[in-house]
Amino acid sequence: MTFVKIILFLAAVGAAFYGADCYHKIEKAKTELLQLRPELFQTQESLAYGKDAWINYEALKIKADQAAATTASLKQQQESGEKNLKAALEEFTVLAASMNDAANKVRTNEAILTFPEIKLTDGRILKDAKVRKIEETQVSFMHSAGMGTVPTSQLPPSLLEQFDLGPSSLTGAIDVTAAGLIAKTQHLEGLSLTCPIPLVEKPYKLELGVVTTGKSFQGKAADEMEVSVNKIRFPKGATINLDGAVSGAFKAISALDGITNPQQQVKDTKVSSFPAKRASFSANRFGSELLSESLFILNGEEMWMVQVIFSSKSKAGRTIADNMLSSVKIGPAP
Repeated sequence: MTFVKIILFLAAVGAAFYGADCYHKIEKAKTELLQLRPELFQTQESLAYGKDAWINYEALKIKADQAAATTASLKQQQESGEKNLKAALEEFTVLAASMNDAANKVRTNEAILTFPEIKLTDGRILKDAKVRKIEETQVSFMHSAGMGTVPTSQLPPSLLEQFDLGPSSLTGAIDVTAAGLIAKTQHLEGLSLTCPIPLVEKPYKLELGVVTTGKSFQGKAADEMEVSVNKIRFPKGATINLDGAVSGAFKAISALDGITNPQQQVKDTKVSSFPAKRASFSANRFGSELLSESLFILNGEEMWMVQVIFSSKSKAGRTIADNMLSSVKIGPAP
């Protein structure tokens, strides 16, 4: 074998070995690829999930940024509103004080007036009537037949205007407006009302053995107005009588010290489609008149009593009480 043939033979053998080695490496790589393919698919799924999660995150971030901007705007509006409300209350306070001083001066000066004749709305006529004392809800007279107190509802319109009394009085309108400015809707476990007096829960002692639970929310203003909201739950199947509840409240107020000549009027009504009673109470007490406006509401085994107590010294007390009771609603808090 010549040298050239030997070289060619060795080259052929080397190529065969190299080809076999490459074949084995390729087969090994294929095997490894098959083994890695499930992991590759899992990695691809993880990447897809991560991409979706990131997209969702970006969408949520956009919403969160929008909500933050809206919240900031609402907060700014709230702060601005509270600032304006505070300024309005300050203006009303000054105006109310000025009007009350002017009205008191007029009433004090006119307390020495004598009227030849006063025709009351109930048909009575007071002869040679001299004004002794003027209050928000009544006027005391000395007249030819004696001495007595006349509720403002029985005074002729001319005297109501002269003394700035009754529903159309200017001082009363200012007080009602001021009360409306500071009034807030309060939610009390199923009942809501708009009230200018903050109501807080107080211990509630019940003497009734058939009652399951009872709660009381109370508040008091500086002008002798008190508000109470009582919730009573009875056992299922118990007989509940609203008339009995009204009668019990009337007896409780009538038993207060100094009460004389108690009077009460009751009428049927509804609150949020539930049966209810509206009760108006009045009595003389310690030289002035004690007044009360109440609602008694029956909702299944629950009974609510909303009561506003005030005196003749309370400015526009009846109108403010009426506004409170008119706002009462039964239902879940929003």
